Amino acid sequence: MTNHVVSQITVEREHRTTLRKVMVAQDFSKAADRALEDAMALSERFHSEIVITHVNSLYANLFEVSNSQPWHDPVRIAMENLTRRVALAGHHCKEVIRVGDVAKTLDEIAREECADILLLGAYGDGPKDRVTLGHTAELLLRSASCPMLTYGPKVTQSLFHIRNRMMSVLVPIELPCDLRYLFFAASIAKLFNAKLELLHVVDMERAVSMPHAFQDVQYICEEIATSLREQGVTVSGSLLFGKPDEAIISRCKELQSSFILIPLEAREHLSSATSDNVAAKVIRGAEVPVMTYRID
Repeated sequence: MTNHVVSQITVEREHRTTLRKVMVAQDFSKAADRALEDAMALSERFHSEIVITHVNSLYANLFEVSNSQPWHDPVRIAMENLTRRVALAGHHCKEVIRVGDVAKTLDEIAREECADILLLGAYGDGPKDRVTLGHTAELLLRSASCPMLTYGPKVTQSLFHIRNRMMSVLVPIELPCDLRYLFFAASIAKLFNAKLELLHVVDMERAVSMPHAFQDVQYICEEIATSLREQGVTVSGSLLFGKPDEAIISRCKELQSSFILIPLEAREHLSSATSDNVAAKVIRGAEVPVMTYRID
């Protein structure tokens, strides 16, 4: 790895040293409540302000009425109760209620508030048997201006569910590895004082031929890990064979990882119904939240 790349990693790590604002998309679902609990844990750790946000796309025509008679608006009452609960727990918080396209408006609010991270439930109160992630999550995962922690239907663990132990973050990597991925992973390790577990999964259903592949892949993965260690990051690596999403979820359980870190490119759709997108499938099956961020 060149000195230029090393210096870029160092700059990225130095810039991501705290979370000033943690934004939670609230739809009053179980997933959103889990996200709020983690937002309070992050606030306690980083002294962050919590921005609880609800975007109402169902009652746009009644917005003026609900503004003039807020005591009749169940959304406003519910949001006030949530804000009061968070404040009584000792956290600085605010609420934001808007009407509009949910994904677009949430991203607008995140930009306005300069949110450092957005926490989101992937399904909300919609059909739980959908193969896709849900319209709002699908759009936001590809367009959000800040990193996201997404809570799928099987999430049962909080970010800090294991006490008195260094956090572990599972980092699936593709080969060749995009250097922008390493920059962000290093900054996350610094932010959470966490160790990284790099994981490359060889999808045997897609592999055509693999002459010397096992040794080559091992060497490349160790080279990546070494470059991160040189920056003071605690890191180890694994190489598995099988279906990527299943291997990632299984390895996450074995390591008791706090969350999974996956980069995404900006595209129009993220859906396991129409593609073999690994991120969508991991979010659907993981018992921990999945952190994503755009690399574009």
